[in-house]
Amino acid sequence: MVEFALEMGKRLSQVLSDGLPDEARHHLLNAQRELITALVIVYEHQAGTRRADLPARRAAATRRRAAPRKPRSTRIPIE
Repeated sequence: MVEFALEMGKRLSQVLSDGLPDEARHHLLNAQRELITALVIVYEHQAGTRRADLPARRAAATRRRAAPRKPRSTRIPIE
């Protein structure tokens, strides 16, 4: 996915190089770099969280089956 974004950025940069000032091109390249960095960080966080929580989720599921769950909310009586 990162390679795809980089390739698209290069192609877009080549197309826009004729009509954009240098400052705008530099700004767009920085924005692209920041977006790719954010995507990688989000992916790593999600992947790490899922791997770390997997044994804990299984243990929690086993405990939930053993005891009945109480409802998250209750009805409020109206007089």
